[in-house]
Amino acid sequence: MAVETKAMKKEERIKYRLIRRVTGEKMLESVQKIPHVSHFDECDMTELLTLRKELKPEAEKRGIKLSFLPFVMKALIATFKEHPSLNAVLDVEAQEIVLKKYFNLGVAVAAEQGLYVPVVKGAENKDIWALASEIVTLAEKVRANKIQLPDIQGGTFTITNIGPIGGLYATPIILYPQTGILGLMKMREMPVVRDGEIVVRSIMNVVLSFDHRVLDGAEAATFVTKFIKRLEDPRSLL
Repeated sequence: MAVETKAMKKEERIKYRLIRRVTGEKMLESVQKIPHVSHFDECDMTELLTLRKELKPEAEKRGIKLSFLPFVMKALIATFKEHPSLNAVLDVEAQEIVLKKYFNLGVAVAAEQGLYVPVVKGAENKDIWALASEIVTLAEKVRANKIQLPDIQGGTFTITNIGPIGGLYATPIILYPQTGILGLMKMREMPVVRDGEIVVRSIMNVVLSFDHRVLDGAEAATFVTKFIKRLEDPRSLL
């Protein structure tokens, strides 16, 4: 019969549940196979917050919770079309980069049972309202533990929105075999210089982790710069 020691009393063992184990295995595979590089920048979200406030009555009329994620998706898709290497996979055996001409965008959702990445498929064919509705529906399915395997398959690029929890910097791990993942950090009011004057703006850090085998730092930086420019002009995304 085992004798309980003082050391044993200071420890607790919990089950390494399936979803946590699978996630861990996927993350390990990713860092082993992909040379990760992360590029950071700042995005001025002030105009987007203003626009979302203006659209709130229409969102309520439609029964839709409008976050800024649909605008992020629209800005990403427009920028992917100029830089298709970010919406791609590397076929090592064939020695080919496979450029995806469709945009299935995964959104990381944390739930009690673990982290899932449901996928908004054919995002390029959906408007802001359709994207907003689908994002909410998928997140609710995750948190209700009703997500199905097809809901998390087929992604071409992933978004992880860390901001609501907090944190200014992170280095997200790419969901193998995708080429990139975009991290959205905490939004905060900050004094910035605009036209020679100090003003208060809502600033959000963004980070792009990318596969350095598929593209180099210059293209990744250009991609992020163009993406931010579009997000800072949200009316162009409607």
